[in-house]
Amino acid sequence: MKKFIRQLIEKAGYTVFKTAYAPKQMDVILDIRRLVPLSSVQVIFDVGANVGETVCWLRGAFPHAHIVAFEPVKATFNELERRVGHLPNVTLLNVALGEQPKVEVMHLQRYSGHNSLNPALNQPSPTGQSEEVQVETAQNIAKKLALPRIDFFKIDTQNYEIPVLAGAVDYLPTTTFIYAEMGFEKAGEATNFFALHEFLSRHGFAFFGLYELSHHEDGRLYYANALFINPARLRAPVRGAATA
Repeated sequence: MKKFIRQLIEKAGYTVFKTAYAPKQMDVILDIRRLVPLSSVQVIFDVGANVGETVCWLRGAFPHAHIVAFEPVKATFNELERRVGHLPNVTLLNVALGEQPKVEVMHLQRYSGHNSLNPALNQPSPTGQSEEVQVETAQNIAKKLALPRIDFFKIDTQNYEIPVLAGAVDYLPTTTFIYAEMGFEKAGEATNFFALHEFLSRHGFAFFGLYELSHHEDGRLYYANALFINPARLRAPVRGAATA
């Protein structure tokens, strides 16, 4: 019967794997689960939370974690708050993260997911709208919330990932995972993969794999989500949960 069902599924154009034998780089949560107990991921920073899709995804994957979500644009933050503000153990902050505290003018793009503090991208748009946003550092926020560490960074900030992580260097030695959108052009809307790889290598991280790959029509890799791991943390004992 199992063989018959498998054949039907395959004829319909699907491939079925047992979870234990699924290929790596197919599902990032499955790969993380292969590396550590999911319960050991207790503090997550969702940087560039937009309207909350990734907050919901992370809440489902890590039900015991404290998720701190960052969205600097007021209108987008209001929608984020409406959609996920009721979820348990989720802290929403109307700030951006960067290398140092400051106030920046952000030019608002037509699609909220394209807003960025990267100077090359933070240019006046056809909307003609802009607003001042507060920038804080990840390590200052973690200290204010009395968080002993940040286990997992999810970052989607349109080519502003390195400044975000530069503002978290005090916490990187105890961070286990960094998951960020990467580009493979020298200059583009996403942080260059090789530049981030070099930065994180200096802080003890190793590249694990790529997910949700997107290619140009001519076959060149355009962008993907990249998972970096801290081998030292994978060998560390699991400690008590952090709460705030």
